[in-house]
Amino acid sequence: MKAQNIENTIVDEANRRTYVIMAPRVLTDGEIYKVIRQEILRRGSPLAEGETITLTVTSSGGRITPVAEPEPTSGSLSPAVPDPT
Repeated sequence: MKAQNIENTIVDEANRRTYVIMAPRVLTDGEIYKVIRQEILRRGSPLAEGETITLTVTSSGGRITPVAEPEPTSGSLSPAVPDPT
């Protein structure tokens, strides 16, 4: 039987970013921040404002490919207007 993953969530309220690290156990603060720091270095830039990233960590400490989920915009979008010329 496969072990259930535990969701370790960090919310950066100042930059409206959310990091979700799925792991087979509860991670320490140091482990969570290490995974986040490694992912930011791998990407070459921090997350966009309002972005959520989900990382999965294996029991051996390896990472599985992350899934970035942009936060939905709150404003309504207007339809494109054709160019009158």
